[in-house]
Amino acid sequence: MIRSKIRKINPQKSNKMIYAVAGGLALLLLVFFALVILSGGRGGARSMAKTLSYLKNTEGLLELKALESEKRVVIVYSSDSKNAGNFEKIAYYAALRLAPHWPDCEVLLARNRVEQVVYRVRVRFNEVIATEPVERPQSTPTP
Repeated sequence: MIRSKIRKINPQKSNKMIYAVAGGLALLLLVFFALVILSGGRGGARSMAKTLSYLKNTEGLLELKALESEKRVVIVYSSDSKNAGNFEKIAYYAALRLAPHWPDCEVLLARNRVEQVVYRVRVRFNEVIATEPVERPQSTPTP
């Protein structure tokens, strides 16, 4: 009596359904991986200035000069600012922010003017490789 109430599943129809679901899932995965591979590696086409636009609200920041052809950014800060001691950290984190989009770049920190570079952060292969103060050569008086 119990056996008469159980309906048998048609194996041909269920196999077709399994193949249809597996094929659809395989197609979705293929499209996803194709998009990831095609868009990956380029890091996007964001400009340096746009990537570092969050710094515009930083107190003591005088200028942000992006030299994309040289893969360099100069952050100019005021030495009179109360954040003057934190600008080395700001330059380091700016380099980290640039690393995915610009794998080989340099962030320079300048005091009061673009020409007075005091600190340098270098990025190579998407990681910060060097943070160093910049030594200014002493000018010798001519006799």
